[in-house]
This record gives sequence, structure tokens and C-alpha cells, in this order.
Amino acid sequence: MKTTLVLTALTGALSMALSACGSQAEPAAPTKEAPAAAPQQAAPSEPVSAAEEAAARAGQSSQAVFPVGYRGEWDYSDDGCAKDESGTRFVISANEIKGYEDTSKLVALETLEGEGDAIRVVLENQSSEGDHTLVQILRLSPVAGISLRVEQDGKTVRANRCDPV
Repeated sequence: MKTTLVLTALTGALSMALSACGSQAEPAAPTKEAPAAAPQQAAPSEPVSAAEEAAARAGQSSQAVFPVGYRGEWDYSDDGCAKDESGTRFVISANEIKGYEDTSKLVALETLEGEGDAIRVVLENQSSEGDHTLVQILRLSPVAGISLRVEQDGKTVRANRCDPV
């Protein structure tokens, strides 16, 4: 088990890869065709409602994306960014957080009004410890986003930005 709580909170693209796999040698079972999906648009994220969180916990995904200020390379260790490799480093991309041993896919995002750049996120986490749904509050430091505070289950952990702002 990792010493850092938040590492458990990071990771989730494996299910997409597994769902994309299929055998063409097997005949397809008859299925009812679903109507074609509308083209996806990069619309602003809407608040995470109780219904959206329930849908996220049931494995349904959304089109939420992390704001640009949160994207980049981060490390929980004070000297982790100075190392070539660090077990406490993670990368936030548009729709996932990838850590050393886990990946969390962003399912839903809510901007917290009146709390600066704070966001509440629902993540589908996949790690060696199993699959979990996580709810976290992320806050950027007011000074150029050089640190990130991650709140989960009443605990807060700080990470430092490794890449230049």
C-alpha cells in the first residue's frame, strides 16, 4: 500500500482499452442497434449533481475536462520534481490523472463558486488495489499554480508543479 493517500486517488483508461478489444473470429450476438451518438462538443463543465455522481459511480462517463491550469506534471514529494523518476509523481491531462501505479479517469467536474479555482471531481480509479470511484476537491495555489491541494475524505495533501508554468 502506498504511503501517500492521493496516489490511490490517481488513474482509469484501462476499461476503454478493454472495451475497444474484441474478437472478429466470434460471430456477433444479435443486438439492438443504438441510435448514432451526436458529435461531442467541448462544452463547459456543468456542476456535479447527485444524479451525475450516481451515474459516475455506476460507470457512466461524461465529457468533463480538467481546466488548463490543473494540467501538467505534479509530485507529492518536496524533492520529487528534481528526480528523473519518482513514485509520487503524477500527470493531469485533459481527462485523466496518471500516477506511478494507477490511473483515474475524470467522470464529472464542478467548479466551486466563491472558492477561487477550486474544483470538485469524480474519478474512476483503476489500480492494483482494485477499481474505485473517488470524489476529490482540487485547489490551485493563488501564486501561478505552483502547488495543488488535493482534499479527499477530510484529508488534504499538497503537490508541487514539476513542469514550468
